[in-house]
This record gives sequence, C-alpha cells and structure tokens, in this order.
Amino acid sequence: MPAGIQRLAARLGDVPIGVFAADWTLVWWNTAWSALHGDPTMVPAAERNLARPCSATGLAHASMLPVQSERGQDAFEASIVADLKDAASRCPGDAQLDRLVTELRETSGTFARHWATQTAAVQHTTDRKTIRHPETGDILLDCDVLVVPGADLRMVTYTAATGSSDAGKLDLLRVTRGRTTTTPS
Repeated sequence: MPAGIQRLAARLGDVPIGVFAADWTLVWWNTAWSALHGDPTMVPAAERNLARPCSATGLAHASMLPVQSERGQDAFEASIVADLKDAASRCPGDAQLDRLVTELRETSGTFARHWATQTAAVQHTTDRKTIRHPETGDILLDCDVLVVPGADLRMVTYTAATGSSDAGKLDLLRVTRGRTTTTPS
C-alpha cells in the first residue's frame, strides 16, 4: 500500500476503512473496520476476499455479519464480479486471481451466472448498506469505494449521516471496539 494511502487511512481513524487488492482481497483495515465487521484476523488470510462471502463459499462467508445492499444482493454481487472481470482483463495470467475466479465459477452458480453475462455490470463504487450487528442491531451506512490510481487498490469506507441514530451506533462500536457490552447483575 502506498505511503500516502497509509497516512490517509490512519488519519481517518473514526471511519471504518478496509483496503482491498484488485481481486477484492482485504489487505489492510483499521480498528473501526474490525468493530463494524468483526476481526479479520479470525479468518485465514487466504479467505479474506469479498467475492467469497458474496458467493456463499468458505469461512469468509460463515464469519461475515449480515449485510444488506440497498441496491439488492444480486446487483451487489454483479458489481463485484464486474470488478473481478476488469482486474482479470488488466492482469492476464495473475495466478492468484485466476485460481479465485476458477474456484468461484465452479462452486457458485450465482458467480458463474454473473461471470458469463455478456453485459458489463456497473463496478462497485457506492452503496447504502444495512449491517446487522450483534451489539447495536441494524446500522444503515453509506459505503463508498475509493479507487487508488496506479496501485490497484480499493479503499472501502463506511459513514453515517451526522447526528443520526446510525452515527450514534457507529460511535458506540468505536468505543466498545465491537465487543458486546453487558451490565453487571
């Protein structure tokens, strides 16, 4: 990850940030990301790929909190596949990407259907998502994907409208780091 992007991400500490490679493998995250989505270190590095839970395969899918896209799950999945198709066209012969695409085409009918679609889907850039968190309940957040030119990275951020109950829930997660709080009996 370029030094400038590292500094930018560090300065946005209150915002949940995950940085993904071109194949949607999570390569960096901050504490706020872990509080919102769960600790990525609990998932083996090879499974930390957003296309896996979208395609309902592997430990990544099993460990992911329920997330609902305002555009619908099918549109979200199609956008991730569109990103992977773009990455495959720009990086022909990338062994890791080729293995991922082959595996997902063989194990997920939804992924295979989107991959075979001739029409280009819109790439994943922005969305509103509801995350069902065990501590706070549903949180409605704006999800924005910032593409880092020349580095083949995507910085995914989550924010809530200032003063909203969702902003309050995000603040609570920052304070508790996503751990369930209990009151003594």
